[in-house]
Amino acid sequence: MALDEPKGDDLVIENNEIKFVVDGQTADVLRQSGGLTVDYLNEEHRRGYMLTLGSASDCSSGGCNGCG
Repeated sequence: MALDEPKGDDLVIENNEIKFVVDGQTADVLRQSGGLTVDYLNEEHRRGYMLTLGSASDCSSGGCNGCG
């Protein structure tokens, strides 16, 4: 996978030597939702990256309205 160079309203986030480039519209969604958590799962039946929006993490504590 190749990445383009960041453009004018792109948000660039670096954490633990990993760089994320997010377009401006997606950055707005992430800000409004309380951020994004990126985890890597390495379980018997689940392997790979799991992305969780900040507001979605409230569902585990029952604090979410309408998450399903």
